[in-house]
Amino acid sequence: MSERKYWNEEMETKSYEEMSDIQFGKLKNQIHYIYNNSPLYYKKKFDDAGVKPGDVKTWEDFYNLPIMGNKEMEIKSQKESLDRGDGHPFGTFLCAPVEKVIGMTATGGTTGDPTFSYIYTVKDLRINDEVWARVFWKAGIRHGNFVANIFAQSMHAGGWPVNHALTSYGACSIPVGAEAGTDRILRMLNLFRPAAIVGTAPLMEHLIERCPEVLKKSISELGIKILLCAGAPGAGIPSVRKKLEDAYGAKIFDSAGGGQGAHMVSCDSKEYYGMHMNCADYFIWPGDLIDPETGKAIQIAEGVIGHAIFTALEQEAKPFFRYAWGDLHQVFTKECPGCGFRGLRIRIVGRADEMLIVKGVNIYPTAVKGIVNTFFPRVTGEMRIILDEPGPDVKPPLKLEIEHAGLSQSELPALRDIIIQEIRNKLEVRPDVKLVAAGTFERAGGVSAKGTLIEKRYKNS
Repeated sequence: MSERKYWNEEMETKSYEEMSDIQFGKLKNQIHYIYNNSPLYYKKKFDDAGVKPGDVKTWEDFYNLPIMGNKEMEIKSQKESLDRGDGHPFGTFLCAPVEKVIGMTATGGTTGDPTFSYIYTVKDLRINDEVWARVFWKAGIRHGNFVANIFAQSMHAGGWPVNHALTSYGACSIPVGAEAGTDRILRMLNLFRPAAIVGTAPLMEHLIERCPEVLKKSISELGIKILLCAGAPGAGIPSVRKKLEDAYGAKIFDSAGGGQGAHMVSCDSKEYYGMHMNCADYFIWPGDLIDPETGKAIQIAEGVIGHAIFTALEQEAKPFFRYAWGDLHQVFTKECPGCGFRGLRIRIVGRADEMLIVKGVNIYPTAVKGIVNTFFPRVTGEMRIILDEPGPDVKPPLKLEIEHAGLSQSELPALRDIIIQEIRNKLEVRPDVKLVAAGTFERAGGVSAKGTLIEKRYKNS
């Protein structure tokens, strides 16, 4: 059993074309389900578009449907539900009877109020456990392993759903959580010596710095063999991957997905070939891309980039349908050179709302961080893009503040010059770089543990 390549051989070995047929059969059923069970939201969306469930007969019909969900729509839906006195905060997205809801997680809304994005029935939780199991297996986590969950635990998508999935899978979850703080996380890692950590890459980076202070030893001495990263950029950036791999002596796996489960994971190839969509039988993601500027569908082909639209194919409680997630994905359709996977693979280019434009050049914060991290250990890896005015247009030069790792004042000019030149060569913009002392920026050790790459100083002026 331990030698098999996939958790679910039947589904994970299908090609993109084979999976498309399975997806479309489920999609037609799901359209009828949400139309009939969400009269105040999905039915209204379809009716406003002049479309009935039976009208969606081809993929083109599906791609021509309007976007039916995003964070703002969710918040509005929740408010309407509360104002109407529904007796729950799940919003008009809810498709299952509220008495069938057995679990939930929340995300922060724009006002700071929680938004209950991920709601579970018994069936939904089974799907959550299944898709996470595929990710755990691909990452090398096995039954009986200790696994430290350092995602935030309190009402966050990486908390209870991941712990439940680990337990269902047969691993032992150590739910220490990001909100426990880095000292406690490190002490728990030292006590249990887990085979794997699941959490965000920025928090795992921060543990490298803190470990010698807290435990008087390097992070590599804890014997952790697997880092499964999700929820924030990092594991897909070559320089960050190398930093984590060298520091921990572990294999790095990049994963992405919402609270309805992890939907994709990279393979264990030394080269990064993107995340593999190994549960496409449950989700259309990233098989639905739109142009972020025109809103028109982009044909799926090798190397195309677009705004990823998410559709759940079997979820009951709060199934997202043509939901604009906010990420820009680059999609790969060819067989993975590293492991032979035949389905879709993706690389997250960045957040659609974080793209900056400098003299006509599109700049993504993760691309800048990737270049900065190549200068580790002369830099800590912590950096900020400084915005004095709202984006996406940035008046040149692009302002960067980057932490150096305790260099002398005489060493800083040469480092600054070479960073500027490297960014200019790779991104075609010449930044204004300021090197600041280590520890200047807040680390990703808080509740979200996601970290941030942009500092909006105009908000404080």
